[in-house]
Amino acid sequence: MVLDYAEEASGVPEGVLLRRRPVERGEIIFRQDDPFRSLFAVKSGSFKTSMENGGQSKRVIGFQFPGELIGVEAMSRGKYPCTARALQNGSVCELHIARLPESGRPLEALQAAVIELLGKEVAFNHQLVSSLVHQSAEQRICGFILSLSSRLAHRRLPSLEFTFTMSRTDIGNYLGLASETVSRVLTRMGRSGAIHLQRKRIRILDRNALEQCADG
Repeated sequence: MVLDYAEEASGVPEGVLLRRRPVERGEIIFRQDDPFRSLFAVKSGSFKTSMENGGQSKRVIGFQFPGELIGVEAMSRGKYPCTARALQNGSVCELHIARLPESGRPLEALQAAVIELLGKEVAFNHQLVSSLVHQSAEQRICGFILSLSSRLAHRRLPSLEFTFTMSRTDIGNYLGLASETVSRVLTRMGRSGAIHLQRKRIRILDRNALEQCADG
């Protein structure tokens, strides 16, 4: 789903859409258990969301890119279930949902977008959890690369050559793998000719090979 909340043409009532603001790498836009106040539409850059389990461990639960919303899960809970941190310099538009009743104006487009996003996230997370149990490390990483590529393509961004803004550790945490395993698999994929990898820059050379690997 592509969201375009341009301030001058969004149609969102004044006071609901706050001014677009820059974020710096490492900046936290909300923390786990903070009271829910707003949704955040990513305009540029990328983010990761993570959950802490009793302060003992941290689990990466997602990555967000331009055109995507952060904080949707908090709408029904009244507080954010995770922490959102910027992976690079970028910008967000804050949608002050708490002010919607005050606006007195329908926001069908925003409501439809949120509902669509929730449906897709539930389906994707169910598919991810179900598949990881039975997938090899190679399958998980190939699927992850293809997922990133598809999301970027959907937003009309370069999808065959892009940057891993997240660390190998974050990728491994998200996929349930050790960071060393992620590095080894990426190296093997590079040697096989499926991808070209230079530091964090990846270029997909053989998408069919990745799809066959992901499908097992």
